[in-house]
Amino acid sequence: MKWIKNNYILLIIGALVVFSLFWDLLISDLFKPSIETTPFHSAEVDSSIDTQQLPIEINQSTTQEKLYVDVKGAIYKPGVYLVEPDDRVIDVIESAGGFTDDADENQINLAEKVYDAMVIYVPSVSDYSELIVQTQSNDGKIRINQATQTELEQLPGIGATKALAIIQYREDNGPFKTAEELQNVSGIGAKTFEQIKEFIIVP
Repeated sequence: MKWIKNNYILLIIGALVVFSLFWDLLISDLFKPSIETTPFHSAEVDSSIDTQQLPIEINQSTTQEKLYVDVKGAIYKPGVYLVEPDDRVIDVIESAGGFTDDADENQINLAEKVYDAMVIYVPSVSDYSELIVQTQSNDGKIRINQATQTELEQLPGIGATKALAIIQYREDNGPFKTAEELQNVSGIGAKTFEQIKEFIIVP
C-alpha cells in the first residue's frame, strides 16, 4: 500500500497512456473500412458506365452498315440486295448479274453512290422504242393525242404557249377525233393548221 501511495501519480500516467493507445487502435479500426470502401464503389460505378456505353456504340455501327437497294428492269437477277455504304450503282448491278443484252446502259448513272431504300431501274432499249411508237407514226408524223409539249413544239408555228394549249384542250375535251379539230384550240387558226397538218396524225 505504501508503494502505491508513493507511485500514485505514475500509475495514473501509465493508465492514461494505455487507455490512449487502446483508444487510437479502436478509432483506427472503426474508420478504416469506410476509407477503403470509397474507391471501391467509385470503381464499380465507372465499370458500370463503360459496360452500358459499349453495346450502344456497337449497335449504331452495325445499323449504319446495313443498306438495302432494290434493283429492277433489264438485269439478270432483279431483287433486293444488302450492300455496303461505299458501294456505287455499278457494284450493285454486278451483284445482280449484270445488264441483259437489251439493257439501255446510257440511262443509268453507274457512278452514283447508293443509299438505303434506293431503287435502281434499268430500262431496256425496247422500252424507249415503245415510247417512240406511241408518239410518232411509222412515217414520222406526230400523234397529237399522245405527243408531249416538247414534241408538239417541233411542229412549224407551234411554240410553248400553243403546245400547252393543245395539251390543255386534250385534258378538258378528251382526245382529238380529227386533225381539223386542232383549229378549236385557242391560238391555232386555219393558217397555223395548214402549216402543221401534213406533220400530224390522229389518233
